[in-house]
Amino acid sequence: MPESSPSTRAAAAERPAGLGRRTDAMLGSLLLLVGLYHPLLAAWTAFRLGAGLDMMVPAMAAAHLLLCLLCLIEHRAGRSLHAAVVFLAGELLLLVLAYGYWGLAAQLRVQLVQLVPVLLVAAVLGRRPLAWTAAWLCGLMALGGWVDAASGLFRTDRVLHATSDLAVSAFGTVMTAWLLHHSVTGLRESLQEAHQRSQELARKRDELQVEMQARERSRDQLVHAMKMDNVGRLASGIAHDFNHLLALIQGYVAKARRSEGETLQAALQGADSATRRASAVSRRLLDFSRLEPGRPQLLDAAATLAAMAPTLQQVFDDRVHCEVETGDVQRLIHFDPAQLESILLSLAVNASQAMPDGGRFTLRLQPPDTDGRVVLQLQDTGQGMSETVRARCLEPFFTTKPVGQGTGLGLAVTASLVEAAGGAVQVHSRPGEGTRIDLQLPSRPLAA
Repeated sequence: MPESSPSTRAAAAERPAGLGRRTDAMLGSLLLLVGLYHPLLAAWTAFRLGAGLDMMVPAMAAAHLLLCLLCLIEHRAGRSLHAAVVFLAGELLLLVLAYGYWGLAAQLRVQLVQLVPVLLVAAVLGRRPLAWTAAWLCGLMALGGWVDAASGLFRTDRVLHATSDLAVSAFGTVMTAWLLHHSVTGLRESLQEAHQRSQELARKRDELQVEMQARERSRDQLVHAMKMDNVGRLASGIAHDFNHLLALIQGYVAKARRSEGETLQAALQGADSATRRASAVSRRLLDFSRLEPGRPQLLDAAATLAAMAPTLQQVFDDRVHCEVETGDVQRLIHFDPAQLESILLSLAVNASQAMPDGGRFTLRLQPPDTDGRVVLQLQDTGQGMSETVRARCLEPFFTTKPVGQGTGLGLAVTASLVEAAGGAVQVHSRPGEGTRIDLQLPSRPLAA
């Protein structure tokens, strides 16, 4: 925040200050106290002196009371600045009468009570009113000293005494005016700086709110763009998969029309396999979105894998050797058979795409470990994955295939379904050394 220059501060100190809420309250209290002080002082003087009371005392008390009442009326009407000016002018005129009538020595005992309110109001009005008021009061004290010396016929002792009183009173008046000026000026500058800081904070708050709103809009736009990007990738991948599967079905149907006997049966079996793969794609989407609940049941792990061997054979061409090894494992797993078939078909398709020049695919059922988990191990001799790709391969929508040739949901859905069944998925792969995926599933003995 830029600081105010000395010239700006001096100008602010010289001009009459508009009275604020706190200054208004102070002025009202001051008028009330001064208005009560002089009548009470006059009453106490009358009680003490009795018949020897100077009539100028009640007259001056009444004048002070009327002046304060007039200023209070102005103050209550909302004209606080005007009330301060009237009070200052009226008090200075009444002090002329007091010092000219009684002299300086008679005012010394009550001088502090008389002068401080006048100097305080002058300080509130500004530097120039305070300087003129201090000079006026020093002149009044000189008048009072003259009255004191004249009443003693200008005797040397009376002149020296009056001069001493004048010097002390004038010095006290000037010092009080100087302290009030610097105190009020410092307070005024502090209030101005506080007001400027408050405005600066309000401006910063508004800028921060605008920036937060802009960031909210940017975040919403980014989320929307990411959603649209994922939807677009999903739609393109689904379109590619279904177009490919439909082309296979159409090819098998055309082949069946031109064939007879065993060739016809093979073509129909291929069409059935392609249809199963299309159903697996749609089921993958339903599993990912959780729109279709699973229906798990106890499955004989070895028998289930053996039954899927012909279907898996249809995924690969003649250049890939597909093997299903169940061994002597006799364990039950709790899983949805349709979901298990979808998982194995999806992983087999990935393995087929990773071996464009042929190779070997093995689905092996491992015996249970110490925790009773069986491992469905799927291994190929394809291209493999780098460490970066392997670390992200289970993320939804992550794929290394070109746009429109993959959804990036196969392994993500596989991991989600296996974890929901209480199992785990581990992926082992190196570039040029193929890929091995271990599906660890809880199991129980077949006899149970």
